[in-house]
Amino acid sequence: MSAPTLVVFVGGLAAIFLLIVAALVWQEAKSRTYDEGPVYVIEDAVDFVIEGLGATSRLGRSDVLRILEWEIYYLQGLAQEKRRTPVETVAGGDAAAVDYISAQIAEKNKVIYDSAEVAAVLAVEADYLASIGAVGAPVIDEQEDDRS
Repeated sequence: MSAPTLVVFVGGLAAIFLLIVAALVWQEAKSRTYDEGPVYVIEDAVDFVIEGLGATSRLGRSDVLRILEWEIYYLQGLAQEKRRTPVETVAGGDAAAVDYISAQIAEKNKVIYDSAEVAAVLAVEADYLASIGAVGAPVIDEQEDDRS
């Protein structure tokens, strides 16, 4: 076998090998596609809340961001003294969440927000969570239904 024939033969084998590898990579990439699910982006949530509160709200972007950051901290369970016991989390904020967030902001950030303002931010944020598909239907307490 002459040298030019050998080069062409090896080049052809290399090309076939690369095509096979490319086909395998392409098939693997297709099989690994998946839906990420809802993604919470705090900047988007802040924009959504500011728009939802309307122009009459005295809260600015930094205020809404501060409230949402403390709410995320609260919902992650980091506010619990004993993290081994699960905490009930409610989108839209319950009274305990509003009280905790207001107290932490007052203590750590030296800013006072009215509880109604914090509750309004959390309520609009719940609408954001619903809009991205991160919130399910309201839970129906079967025990209360049985008592009715």
